[in-house]
Amino acid sequence: MLELARKLKLDKNLIEELELLDVKKFSLLSEKCLEKDFSVLKKKNDLERLGVILCCAVEARKKYAELGISDKIYYDTMSDIRIWCENNGNKGLKNYGWLQNHVKTELFRLGRLQFQLYECKNRTLLYNKLPFSYGEKLIYIHIPQGEKLNYDECIKSFRTAGEFFKKHFPDYSYKYYFCESWLLYEGNRDFMKADSNILKFSSLFSHVYSVKIDEQAIERIFGKRKLFKKYYPEKTSLQKSAKAYMQKGGKLGVGIGYIDKSRF
Repeated sequence: MLELARKLKLDKNLIEELELLDVKKFSLLSEKCLEKDFSVLKKKNDLERLGVILCCAVEARKKYAELGISDKIYYDTMSDIRIWCENNGNKGLKNYGWLQNHVKTELFRLGRLQFQLYECKNRTLLYNKLPFSYGEKLIYIHIPQGEKLNYDECIKSFRTAGEFFKKHFPDYSYKYYFCESWLLYEGNRDFMKADSNILKFSSLFSHVYSVKIDEQAIERIFGKRKLFKKYYPEKTSLQKSAKAYMQKGGKLGVGIGYIDKSRF
């Protein structure tokens, strides 16, 4: 566990705090999580949650080896642990619900993007507008934070993914890559430059519809919601343009899109 924490380059003070805790306890809790579910972590503090997730990640490496998946993909995937620790002020983990996808070997980072084995049972989707049905197997696309959303790198990720799932999950039959993200929101065109990386990324998808639910966009662009729009930061060009758009009455949201896997 501690060796993995160092390889993932977690905050040094955070590692020192982990060293003072009972690793055996984390290991036992990780077994319960992987055998049943991760609800046991609801009553744990952020540092304990981190310890358990790290132990789960150590176990996941065995599954990677069984599947013949490289160490590079393993460490690239688990680097999300560091990102979410940083998002929590390096105090441990709050977002363990998200990271369970990684340690259960259901989600993989392949270059710039993350790809999740996903049986679509989201009842909020408008399936009459989508090319797939409720319960169908898909590959869910996620966009990890921390790097530019380079268009060519995204193309490369999709091509890598096609070969990856064919090789390591040959029995997993899917037709579509699916994404629901603020990055695909059609209203983004109203305040972003036409050649922006976000709009280029969005152009990869067949757009189905958008919804004006702005929580995800606010979090990713500004960090936290403010009571008044004038208090949102303007440190980046995206923050400036999004803030101006909102002050004029514009609403941020989430877009729903898909890609036929045969494209790549």
